[in-house]
Parts: sequence; C-alpha cells; structure tokens
Amino acid sequence: MKKLISFFRDGRFEELLGCLMILTVIVPVIINIVNRSVFGFYSINLEAVALLAYVWIGYAFFGYLYKKDAHVDMKFLVNMMSPSVRAVFDLLRDLLILVFSVYMVYWGVKLCASNLTRYATGTKIPLAFGYASIAFGFFTGTVRSFCAIITRMFKKKKEVPER
Repeated sequence: MKKLISFFRDGRFEELLGCLMILTVIVPVIINIVNRSVFGFYSINLEAVALLAYVWIGYAFFGYLYKKDAHVDMKFLVNMMSPSVRAVFDLLRDLLILVFSVYMVYWGVKLCASNLTRYATGTKIPLAFGYASIAFGFFTGTVRSFCAIITRMFKKKKEVPER
C-alpha cells in the first residue's frame, strides 16, 4: 500500500501518464503523415485522438509541475527578499494556487459532465475526455498546494546549534 501511495505522491503516475500522452500525440500524427504521403488517405479519428492527448498534456500536469516547482515564478525577484519575507510570499503563492485550482476543478467537472454526449468531430470520442484533463490536473494541484500550505504552517523551525 505504501508503494502505491508513493507512486501517486511522488509524481511517478503523472510521469507515466505524460509519457503515454506524448506517445498518443506522436504515433497518430506519424501514422497520418505516412497514410497521407503513401496512400493518399487521412484519418480524422487519429487526428482527434492526437488532439485530445495534446489537451491532456496541456492541462493534466498542472499538479505535477507545481510539485516539481516548475511553474512560472519570479525567482529573480523572490531571491532578493529576506527568508522571512520569502516565506510569506511562498505561502501567499500556495494559497492563490489552491484557490485557483479549486475553481478550475469545479469548472473542469462541470464541463466534463455537460459534454458526455458531445463527441469530437468525426469520432465517437466524448469531449468529456478532454475536459477530464482539466479536472484531473487541477485536482492534483489542489491536493499538492493544500499539502504545501499545511507543511509550511506546521513546519518545525530548524534549531540553530549553540556554539
């Protein structure tokens, strides 16, 4: 059970899903290029699959990037601040990301639910599959920002050894 929890907590699930989505973008595009060049045939289904996988890459990894601290940040400005001011700004950033993530999860779920019967052009792939990436990505961002806030608030101060 601990291995399963660490698989999700450490971001390995999202890394695996990211690799799968990148392959799901690349392979149908290459197949379509070969089909169009050699056989004069073009598949709308393959294009829709690649497009939806690309949407997943764009939205679904928000929480992963947040965990890896790879989100857009103003490090050059933040590094000029004292550690106590930086801690306040880090907490403020985490709070803003939490609020934004909760808001986006709400809309991702709402869009997903309202598009269960609508399909990607020329396919039987529900548009809800693409919108699920918004809910998934920002849900992971919500969980990770909440954990970061709790950690920041209840982090034990490092004891300075006396000389």
